[in-house]
Amino acid sequence: MGLLLLVLIAGIGCATAAANIDLEAKTFVNQSSDRYYRFYNEIAAETYSANNEEDFDALFSKLNNVKRIAEELVSISRQAATYDLDRIRSPQTKLALQELRTAGDLFVLGDDYFSSVQMNLAALQTLSTDKDIEPYLGGANMPNEDDSPLAYFPDIQKIVQSSKDADELKYYWEAWRDKNQLWASLNFYTIVQSYQRAAKILEVPVHKLWYRYDSQEMLQQMEQAMTELRPAYQQLHAFVRQELHKKYGSDVVSLNGPIPDHLFQQVLEQAWASGSILEDYYPRAQLPEFDEYVSHLTAKAMVNESENFYTSLGFEPLSAEFHKNQLKEPNQDSPNDDCRPSIFDLTPHVYLMYCEKVSFRKLMQYHSHMARVYYAQQKSHLPSYYFKAYNLEFAVGEAVVLSASSPAHLTGRRLAKEVLSETALMSRLFRMAIHTILSIPLYYVHTKVMHDLLNDTVDMDTVNKHYWRLMEQHAGIEAPSDRSEGAIDFPYKFYVNIDQSFQTQKFISEVLGYQFYREFCKKSFNRGPLHNCDFYGSLAVGNDLKSMMSLGSTKPWKQVVGKILPNNTGLSSLALLEYYQPVLGWLNKYNKDANSKIGWTASKKKIV
Repeated sequence: MGLLLLVLIAGIGCATAAANIDLEAKTFVNQSSDRYYRFYNEIAAETYSANNEEDFDALFSKLNNVKRIAEELVSISRQAATYDLDRIRSPQTKLALQELRTAGDLFVLGDDYFSSVQMNLAALQTLSTDKDIEPYLGGANMPNEDDSPLAYFPDIQKIVQSSKDADELKYYWEAWRDKNQLWASLNFYTIVQSYQRAAKILEVPVHKLWYRYDSQEMLQQMEQAMTELRPAYQQLHAFVRQELHKKYGSDVVSLNGPIPDHLFQQVLEQAWASGSILEDYYPRAQLPEFDEYVSHLTAKAMVNESENFYTSLGFEPLSAEFHKNQLKEPNQDSPNDDCRPSIFDLTPHVYLMYCEKVSFRKLMQYHSHMARVYYAQQKSHLPSYYFKAYNLEFAVGEAVVLSASSPAHLTGRRLAKEVLSETALMSRLFRMAIHTILSIPLYYVHTKVMHDLLNDTVDMDTVNKHYWRLMEQHAGIEAPSDRSEGAIDFPYKFYVNIDQSFQTQKFISEVLGYQFYREFCKKSFNRGPLHNCDFYGSLAVGNDLKSMMSLGSTKPWKQVVGKILPNNTGLSSLALLEYYQPVLGWLNKYNKDANSKIGWTASKKKIV
């Protein structure tokens, strides 16, 4: 009897201790969430009040109190790591502790972050804007034979959009990479190593720190989407190669091999220009000047128009407080044509900065950014460790842009005065296909390269060969000339927002955005072709969106996405292929009539 009593007392003691540990852990995660929000709201407020035109990411690095806040976030990570997860009974508390272990992010590197990593990230962002490239032929092709050094953006980009000289395009492709090779590789490799070091300090897998979701499963889903896309991509690739062969000749473009990268990039840059490879089939002149659709609007009116789309779905209008204190107006004294809308949405208290320039493209950017504003509002009740939502706000924004840019929507909102002809509709769709279908494999290759570097399955000494092997395998693209194995030939877009895994985000938002769009069109009983569907005004779509948005990351990816896609929660290219079916049908006939080779032979360019 005495022994039984002792066992009973011991059991009660253990249960009490376990309950105390759970209570202590729960108190910690709640307090940590409050601290996290408070710290980032301080940063957001200081950034918002800055009196210049830089975006939020650029301003963030210059704030005086970032270092202090970084130390606090690292403290949260370290405290979370002291809890033995095996002794935590509550699944919710255990998950919260796992997420809070990464709150310190790269800040765990301490002074190295501020003295090195921050500078490395900034240096990579300036690779495209530094004016350090000598013009082709000493400036003989430039206006007034100007021999001033050029930046990739916007100088060389404009040349790529207009040049008809393959040698000139090749020169700039090589010159930019050769000039930046050492600088790019040093800064980039430091960032890769920094993520590996930070993950080791935080005792989390490096891919969790990089992707913010199960990287292996996501990579498998991306591979599945690529497999579905490949036949359509090969048809478009064959057409592009045929047209480039006509334009530049067999000495530059093989009818059977991969497409040289400098010419492939021109195809992407010219997708909406009059010099496009589509000009003989669908002249740019048949399309309207889309900027005229918004010429009567102010920049603020375009923001309001994008908000209107979401309120038509049943979302509440943004508060007067938001419009007054969280919507940053552009600096009227120094309007910037290169300005991009910028948003700070790491907490429920969102700030949005818009641009003075009025253009159709800006209007679509506001529709996309507004998805992030409303997403943050719908999950505002969640603690910080559930606030990040697998970047699904970008896919929602993509779906909204597809609807808001449709001819049906533009005429319905009376932005467009005339209905597009069938030829104009096809021209629009074809140009969108070039931009979308040709870009997705590039996003995949860039993601795979970063994944393999972080994984240590490839190193910096061999990454260039690995990169070109992937480019040939998945995109049918080759280098313009033989390249050094020790070089680093990534395009400037590879480095854009690299600390936010931007290329992965682009892949997922493009593919999943079309999946969401198709589902929304079904929900709103669209009867026309998918590429001209407008779900504006559908309360049913709004209800589904609210259900998904309010979850944040409280559930696994598939359960969250399942609120929109109940029958297929994985990444799939099938919706995208349905959207572009008229283009794909045209391509199949064209390639068959032209007896074009589908696919490509091995590249003859060497990486040595």
